[in-house]
Amino acid sequence: MTKEKLWQIYVEKNPSFNGAGNVTLSAKGLRKLFDTTWDIAYFDGEEEIDRDINYNPTSGSVNDLMKIFGMK
Repeated sequence: MTKEKLWQIYVEKNPSFNGAGNVTLSAKGLRKLFDTTWDIAYFDGEEEIDRDINYNPTSGSVNDLMKIFGMK
């Protein structure tokens, strides 16, 4: 799945994400965003056979998340 396809899924479920203004998420909205990401990754993702995969994220935020979840 491409990054653009994933974004379209978010926008379909949350049309306000496609605007130019600020978006504020409630705790419930953040959970919905997380659940959507999880569902897409679970059903459309690929199983990781090798646990020593070398991740090369393109975003500093991804590095931060990986550290929080013990993936780095």
